[in-house]
Amino acid sequence: MRVLIYTSSGGTAHDAAAEAIQQWLARVRPDAEVRVDQVLEHSSSTYRGGVELYNWIQRRRPWLHQLYWRAMELEDLIKPGTVLFGRRYLIRELQNFRPDVLISTHPHTNRGHFDLAKRVLGPQLRCITCCTELDGGFGFSRNWLSRRTDLFWALTEEVVREVRQRRPGVPVEGLGPLLYPAYHDAGPAPEAVAGLPLLVLGTGSNGANNHIPLLEQLLPFAGQVAVVALCGRRPAVREQLQAWAGRHPELAVQALGYQDPAAMAALYQRAWALVSRPGARTATEALFMACPLVFNHYGTTMPQELLAPRYFRARGLESSIRRPEELAALVRQWLADPEGYCALRQRYQQHRLSANPTGILSRLSP
Repeated sequence: MRVLIYTSSGGTAHDAAAEAIQQWLARVRPDAEVRVDQVLEHSSSTYRGGVELYNWIQRRRPWLHQLYWRAMELEDLIKPGTVLFGRRYLIRELQNFRPDVLISTHPHTNRGHFDLAKRVLGPQLRCITCCTELDGGFGFSRNWLSRRTDLFWALTEEVVREVRQRRPGVPVEGLGPLLYPAYHDAGPAPEAVAGLPLLVLGTGSNGANNHIPLLEQLLPFAGQVAVVALCGRRPAVREQLQAWAGRHPELAVQALGYQDPAAMAALYQRAWALVSRPGARTATEALFMACPLVFNHYGTTMPQELLAPRYFRARGLESSIRRPEELAALVRQWLADPEGYCALRQRYQQHRLSANPTGILSRLSP
């Protein structure tokens, strides 16, 4: 079996979903030949520029995402079912690899891409949309939806309902999340954490963060909490945070670069809470690991970042901050009311996402 996975580095969730599928297939179907392609970046300079702009906005001007997202939603209205750029690259790679299964983990790589792939290789090609979102409504991109998909893989029943409402007849199933094998191997975090409460300040692989303003608000809690600040794949961010920590030794701060899945699963198990932008993958991992998550809406919130908080809010799990001082207020509240914090942690246990990896993989086969 040959499996081609389309993804893009515009956001952490899509690459992570593609890599997780690849790792699970290597474990369960070692005979399968799997190729992951960041197809937007590889196929067209126009798409590559769009991805670079997305990541620049994420790091520098988050408020511009309100305009960027709406502009990208227009793509579906221009020529539905058509690949606008990069057709020559796509056709060449499809003819060279000749996959049996094509999986898309990004909204912009399953619309016209599925139509084109079936025209090139034939209708027997199995096309699967692996949607990374947790909820429907405003913020759910219309670009996820293609009538040429043979299976729409949803993580939650909310997304199943959204797909059925928007595109009746699309074969959609709520299969749950397939995370890196290390997360499934580790299992959920314990119901109670021992020792000094550990706050993990998260970031995506591009290192977008407002860690220093948050750390300054946490100084009054020196000796009461410890902090791990994640810096993604940007050494300059880590060096900046290490310098800050050196000037404030009273607060226990560890600045870490990109963490592999096993190390990140261990952090989820140790964490009192993770503080992160409301990205789909982080929210999914936190729910799977039963680790409290604080949504950090710094700068502004992208439309697609409204989905995860909406899902959490419906289950009494949402904690959000929009200014650094709000994190200090939340930490103060949890320290003063440990029973309230424990009740929150128990709700995460009750509502944690789960999935059957082998069952999911069986649905991907042609």
